[in-house]
Amino acid sequence: MDQQMHGYWRWVEGLRRLMSGIVVALFVIMMASVLLQVGSRYLFSYTTAWATELSTFCQIWLVLLGAGIAMARNQHVAIDLLPGMLPLRYAQIASVLSAVVILVFLGAVVYGSMPLIRLGFMQSSPAMSIPLWIVYACLPIGALYIALELVVSVIRRWNDPFAAVDTLDAEVA
Repeated sequence: MDQQMHGYWRWVEGLRRLMSGIVVALFVIMMASVLLQVGSRYLFSYTTAWATELSTFCQIWLVLLGAGIAMARNQHVAIDLLPGMLPLRYAQIASVLSAVVILVFLGAVVYGSMPLIRLGFMQSSPAMSIPLWIVYACLPIGALYIALELVVSVIRRWNDPFAAVDTLDAEVA
């Protein structure tokens, strides 16, 4: 059982590294395209519509994948003063209930994005002419990644669900 759990944790860590790398790459592409667009407009009086579109698409993906990374690092804003005062058993229940509510919302995002993705197969972006399903796919992929990190967070924080982040980081190190 421990060997199997160790395999899962290694898989999650690998996914985290992959997502962090993708987010960094998206940020670099976004910044480069903005600089290109601004430079071409002001230095050469030439607008590059595709650069604006590319930076917008990168930002959309960046936000949704970045939210999963923030979930992995417990960097989302939460009001946990009252749940933090609960006895351990009740704090665990509150943690699970909170996670269930969030998972239901993320499930609604995934479900609601499916018609948009189907529509995206028939549309392309105006400047770059890429299929819009590629852009819309950030919704279910981002929501599923956030959900995974939420479940991992609940498991990781099970013995003290509302502990300060510093305490958890010290335990992991």
